[in-house]
Amino acid sequence: MKKAIKWVGFFVVAVVCMLSIAVLSACDDNETPETKEYTVTYYDGTTVLDKQTVKEGEKATRWVPTKQDYVFVEWFATPNFGHKFDFDQAITEDKSAFAQWTSAEQTADTREYYIVGGGTSPILMSSNWGKVFDETTRMTKAADKNEYTYTLDLQVGDLFQFAINESWHNQRGVGYMTSLTLPDGTEAFSGAGTIGDNSAYRLNIKCELAGNYTFTLTTHPDDDTYETTHPSYTEAGKEAFNINSLDKISWVRNGDASAPVVVVTDYYIKGSGITNWKDMYNAATKMNNDNGVYTLTVYLKENEEFMFTSLNTIGTEVGTGTEYLRASNLDEASKAYIDQKPSLNMVAKASGSYTFTYTKSTQVLSVTFDATQTPVPTDYYIDGTFAEGLENWKDYCFNPDFKLVETEEGSGIFEIKNVALKANSEIIIQAFKAGSTTRGEYGTESYNGLGSYNYTYLYNGGTAFSAVGDGNNNIKVLTAGNYDITFDSYAKMITMVAHIESADNLDIYIKGLNINSWSHGWSAEYRFTISEDETQYEYVLTVEEGKKVEFGCEKHPKGEKEGYGDYLGVSAMGTSGDANDKFTPEAGTNFTCSVAGKYKVVYVIATGEINFYALPNA
Repeated sequence: MKKAIKWVGFFVVAVVCMLSIAVLSACDDNETPETKEYTVTYYDGTTVLDKQTVKEGEKATRWVPTKQDYVFVEWFATPNFGHKFDFDQAITEDKSAFAQWTSAEQTADTREYYIVGGGTSPILMSSNWGKVFDETTRMTKAADKNEYTYTLDLQVGDLFQFAINESWHNQRGVGYMTSLTLPDGTEAFSGAGTIGDNSAYRLNIKCELAGNYTFTLTTHPDDDTYETTHPSYTEAGKEAFNINSLDKISWVRNGDASAPVVVVTDYYIKGSGITNWKDMYNAATKMNNDNGVYTLTVYLKENEEFMFTSLNTIGTEVGTGTEYLRASNLDEASKAYIDQKPSLNMVAKASGSYTFTYTKSTQVLSVTFDATQTPVPTDYYIDGTFAEGLENWKDYCFNPDFKLVETEEGSGIFEIKNVALKANSEIIIQAFKAGSTTRGEYGTESYNGLGSYNYTYLYNGGTAFSAVGDGNNNIKVLTAGNYDITFDSYAKMITMVAHIESADNLDIYIKGLNINSWSHGWSAEYRFTISEDETQYEYVLTVEEGKKVEFGCEKHPKGEKEGYGDYLGVSAMGTSGDANDKFTPEAGTNFTCSVAGKYKVVYVIATGEINFYALPNA
């Protein structure tokens, strides 16, 4: 029996070997499998210019197409010309190449470009993110070609780009740079956060290597295109979406900066309610510096969204800094009191007193919280030298004629209207414990004073007001007249606007996402109109299907065309509009709506409220 098993096994092995030899012989008799082939499609926009079949591992052929009135520039791998097509790379899949062209003849560019930015460079401190557009920040245009140049000293951390006006149109940022490194590979520049759209083209240029630089911007005005698919694009505001991949920023480093700078950096809180997202630099918002340890104790409301911005001082020059303190700076323990937004802005979890401590050397921000500390009930009076028939700095406080009245119980907004102010007089707002009739004795428990608010708390004083000067920050009246004065006790912000008896004394603008890209540009297209009975201002807003609008409104004195005005957001929401519920956001201070339709936006003069009403779509 065992022998039989052996012979059977031998027979099976022999058969398997013979079959294996037969299979191997068959493979040897076949041809080598065919090499894979791929298609490279060459486009002009969406038009196919040519198709090439390329064997796997071989390279595509670079060729030069022709087009009437245009000059071929280069083949790119993406339709937005983000990066060039690599003809040295072996083909392993289907590919597309897109032709870039430039007009054969270029119109002379008549636009003026300016450097805009912030940091510690004196020029950028002067620019202060576009607050200055003059000959000091204007690029020099070549006489015979579309080239603009600008030379300046830069310090590490400086942020900037180039644009044509205050609306940040035709932004030319890091996406236009021909290179970010020196010939030896040393990094000189990088991309950083931006005020505008966060695309490569508009990304701010950040200096990584201090020095003196000359920048050359080359433009091709006949080839400008627009991001019409951007969710905020409108025809009226299209220049904010002007892009031109042919435009380039080249640069040379001329040497070291002329002199090192000594920078003093201070930090200020900035938030949705605490400053209405305005840059307010005063004692109520400033962190106190003690050898590099910065502290601020401030009352914040629940869900307040905020951050800390920086202000740089070099000698006598003061300008907006480029450093921000956000949730990424928080230590772990502080997260018990603070939430964070995707933007890394911080959010107060509850109402109460917050003490922030920032250590510069470690860049760590810590927080302690006390829910028992709440604002003291306060009366506010205007004080100064402004009224006829009253002695200087006397007889104002505790006089009902000069007391600010809360617009609505619990609103924290106090106002006094139609106040006559003399030219060259001074005015401030004084705070006292509610119900006080005297100042009491300073330094004792009987003292009723809670502080005073001067020019550093005044938002957008325009040309009518200034600080007295020489260290005196009282508000100086430059233009005599009658004014309406408002004080936001939470934000500690003063507004003073001319009082006009006529109801039609305002300009109100709408401004936001999917409306005008947050830039009304003083256009009548975005300005409210006065109603026939002159009791309210009205604006018709269309919300398109599939799009969300997010916006606020700006209230200005009639004819004013500067600054940001008095912001009207959800805190101004009224109760009478039949569509108000469609414009109430889940969070934040801006109105939002995603329900397609036509709406009438109404600002009521008597109450300062904004209401929304549905209109027929016809």
